[in-house]
Amino acid sequence: MPSPDRGVRVEAIREAVRLATEATSLRAVARAVGMSPMGLKHFLDGRSPYTATLRKLTIWFVAHGAEGGASDELIRAAMGMLLEGLPESGRARGRQALLDVVERMHRQAGTQPPAWLAILRPDGDPAG
Repeated sequence: MPSPDRGVRVEAIREAVRLATEATSLRAVARAVGMSPMGLKHFLDGRSPYTATLRKLTIWFVAHGAEGGASDELIRAAMGMLLEGLPESGRARGRQALLDVVERMHRQAGTQPPAWLAILRPDGDPAG
């Protein structure tokens, strides 16, 4: 199985897990992620996750993060999932194409593009 996009900062996921465990419990979050409580504790303690574990954490991060609104880290994680399976060399073009589609849809609808659009563009230019 392809690895998740490494563009998602593991520290952003770690912080979301930390906040979720403070709000509920280590066991509840581990169950939601699909991993053992001890494995989740090791992740919180700073261990680097295996590829399969990072994929589970990323999926949880996207699902859990959607409850609190779309941050640039959340969108980066979701885009990584959408582009999963592409070779690394094609992911940059894929990210650019996804951002272009979102930009175009907002322009056509006459709505303000989300702030994360400019943040995720490599040059910071909302028009690409």
